Amino acid sequence: MPRLAQSRTSLDDNEYANRFSRLDGAINNLAFNIRRDWRIVPLWLAPAVNRDATSNPTKEMTAVGRACISRWLVDELFERFFHPGLEPGLSTQLKIIEKNLRKFAAPTPSDEEKEALLARISNWRLATLDGLSEMLQSSAASENRATLTATLIEKLMAALMMNLKEPAPPGLEGGVSMIVELAIGIATNLPLESRDVFVEYVHPGQLINESFMKIEGGLPPLTNPGEGIIDPSPGTSGGGGEKSEEGDSGDSRDSEEDQSSQTAAAAAAAAAAKEAAQQQQQQQQQQQLAQKKKGGMFGGFMGGKKAGAVPVGSGVAAQQQQQQQQQQQQGQAAQQQPPKEEKVRFCAFMAVEVRGKMVLLKAPVYTMLT
Repeated sequence: MPRLAQSRTSLDDNEYANRFSRLDGAINNLAFNIRRDWRIVPLWLAPAVNRDATSNPTKEMTAVGRACISRWLVDELFERFFHPGLEPGLSTQLKIIEKNLRKFAAPTPSDEEKEALLARISNWRLATLDGLSEMLQSSAASENRATLTATLIEKLMAALMMNLKEPAPPGLEGGVSMIVELAIGIATNLPLESRDVFVEYVHPGQLINESFMKIEGGLPPLTNPGEGIIDPSPGTSGGGGEKSEEGDSGDSRDSEEDQSSQTAAAAAAAAAAKEAAQQQQQQQQQQQLAQKKKGGMFGGFMGGKKAGAVPVGSGVAAQQQQQQQQQQQQGQAAQQQPPKEEKVRFCAFMAVEVRGKMVLLKAPVYTMLT
């Protein structure tokens, strides 16, 4: 199995956790300050937000702001550029190559194969950085980083203003500048690691997975959702910007987790259907036993009647039979309907994971039953 040629660490786990926490704090501050300035909710998030949220701004609109900014950063920075010190076109192409190494790799069913893939990508990344070291140590790297920072500030401002009221809220530019600068600082260190530090935004509609999600509370219940359908696949960026040019990067969490979630859901549905069938069978047996007892009583009393006479209890028996048929129909309908699942309503920040080792920061998510 391939081994890492060398081990490099730019920042330790605690420092990454601290930097992402500072980024989360800056996003939360700006989202709170602009919570009353939203004109509309972005289309990708509208089905997870109540229609009257913008007219009656509460914690829900603060969470909307956090979600929009966080997803935008993942789509437009962490998933788009290889290193902020490189020329943007080259940085984008290198990021596509890095993601394609994972996307088009052979399936990795075993832990050894997963570790081998991580080693392969890490070796490529470190070798690429070695080849670019002269460029990254030149004055052009600082210029490229400053240019990218200014460009992302302008783009995030524009993405937010697509959904905010005119004129721009006071403090918007200062808040956006701080957020982008903090994110650029993190993105500068990520490719320097021999380990794979993965930043992910959890999309609405995904199944809850507490291994990398933490459930938040305090939002008003979703009683009057906006128009649209919640789509757990990536779409438009968090601020309402353009769709990612690369489409599905293939850099999302391993498909084995999705398969295990689907298997668990199917098993839960089968168990619920089996339990409902058992309960229905017990009810039928009890009803049949009760009818036999009543039939024996009436048979003793009516023994002297003529054979063609209508039994006194025939109306009661017919009513019981009708109720039994209705219960059977209701039981069958319940079996056909899958049990409700707890899914992500929307995510307020990002998850940060060292692939194959540990989760540095769990994604804060709000839940719903569907």
